[in-house]
Amino acid sequence: MPGAKEKVVMSLVKLMRFLSIFAHNRRGVIGMLIISGFAVMALGAPLLTPYDPVRDKFITGSYSAPLWLKYVPAALGGMPGAAENMQVEDNAGFSDGLTGWNFTGGSNVSISYSSSVGDKEDGSAKITFKRNETGKTYGSVSVALSKQFYFPYSGSPRKFIANMSLRAEGTTQYGNYTTWEWINETLGKGRSIKITQDVLDTKVKMYLYLQRVSDGKIYAIWPYQAETARGLDIKPPVFQSNKLPMVGLIYAATDTWISSGIYVADSDVIRYFNVSDTSREVFMSNSMPGDFVFGVNMTFLDTNGTRPVETSIYVDDFRLDLAGRVWGLMGSDHYGSDLWSQLVYGARISLYVGLVASVIGVVLGLIVGLAAGYMGKYADELLMRLSDMLLVIPTLPLLIVLIAVLGPNLENLILLIGLLGWMGFARVVRSQVLSIKERPFVEAAKAVGAGRIHIMTKHILPNVISLVYVSLATSVPGAIVAEAALSFLGFYDPNKMSWGRMLYEVQMNGAAQYWWWVVPPGLCIAFLAVAFILLGFALDEVFNPRLRMRR
Repeated sequence: MPGAKEKVVMSLVKLMRFLSIFAHNRRGVIGMLIISGFAVMALGAPLLTPYDPVRDKFITGSYSAPLWLKYVPAALGGMPGAAENMQVEDNAGFSDGLTGWNFTGGSNVSISYSSSVGDKEDGSAKITFKRNETGKTYGSVSVALSKQFYFPYSGSPRKFIANMSLRAEGTTQYGNYTTWEWINETLGKGRSIKITQDVLDTKVKMYLYLQRVSDGKIYAIWPYQAETARGLDIKPPVFQSNKLPMVGLIYAATDTWISSGIYVADSDVIRYFNVSDTSREVFMSNSMPGDFVFGVNMTFLDTNGTRPVETSIYVDDFRLDLAGRVWGLMGSDHYGSDLWSQLVYGARISLYVGLVASVIGVVLGLIVGLAAGYMGKYADELLMRLSDMLLVIPTLPLLIVLIAVLGPNLENLILLIGLLGWMGFARVVRSQVLSIKERPFVEAAKAVGAGRIHIMTKHILPNVISLVYVSLATSVPGAIVAEAALSFLGFYDPNKMSWGRMLYEVQMNGAAQYWWWVVPPGLCIAFLAVAFILLGFALDEVFNPRLRMRR
């Protein structure tokens, strides 16, 4: 009887012989190369992309095209000159003082650098209105803090997002207050959080704007049209210097500062009055590439002349993000998420679902087929009638019902696909076992007193094991397509991104015209399914010499 060393040597010899035969099978080699490519994509996903396919949103503009389309002629469907992502944020936190910023102010208003205010330790800009006299007022005094930047593209951005953190201090009818002290006091009274215009003796109102240097036209990018629902006084988006919008700001408090949040002007979301595409209205084609100005206009309303007043507005985190119309290898979806990341991580889901569900189905089919074929009689009748019953039930509708009941969890999906995928293989194994159990070596094993389990595992199983390898390879495509079909119908794990879910998002957003979103996941499903089918055919030829081509 061979020892352990001899068994290892024999196994290695058999493996080398198998690989030698397999290497001459073109279909098998092509299938393995394709599967290996997807495996590298799945395992190397964190190295291939830095973004999470589900959580990372608003990376760029919605429905952005692939970046490489910039280098394709327009006649061939390219987008020459399309805008990429751009940030206007040099010294956005004023850590280098007021470098890079321009200040234009009226009488009694000054700007200075404050090195530390509240919880901001990296500096901020301090804009102060001060009047020492009594018995007189200066009315409306407007100032602007701005930065000029160069926009290098000939096409407009998809959207622009401005951010600014504020803090107000000054004299009030209750004494000297900061915005944080005022918020803490007024929140308990059920008042809404607005700029301290209701408390400060000198009220302050403001708007953020973009200005084209070529013609001097000013566009208020906040407040925007949606603010009308709050009952605020909104002007059209284009302003002249003598027509300023007088509106209050709504804030979210963060420690001793108040953040003005995110101001969005997105051609896919917001429609300004009679302007159909805000980004294209501001970034007009005849003015690009060119210079623009980003800034904030503040109006101090000096109306209380009974005592001296001093109001300071601290500005920090003042930046502008321009989201492009082209992005990455595959562009972006409706949320501005990276489609390449979704495709790469989708390979993980497809391989995971396909392989695990197939293993479950094949193992169950092997056990049922062995038991039915060898035990026969009532066991065979019971197991085969159960198999027949499950075979006549439409698989996809049954999966939809069960997933709806159990929940669209990925593990539930894998388990259900595996439990509903064993019947065909069980019938194949049964037919082979019925033939093998009548052979002389099985009869000899019975004669020496071998039990049923021993005969099935030691004598019959080795003779049907080649069917397991072939069935594993050929059943993976069915599991992959089943997962894609369920995800396409909306029954996907909300925490995972799959190729089927990508196609579902295309359908739900009416985005079929964006071929870079539609074609790649469909091709990946097809290529991976075909690769496993080719591998299955190749294994069948290797294990069945009668199917092997003569060379």
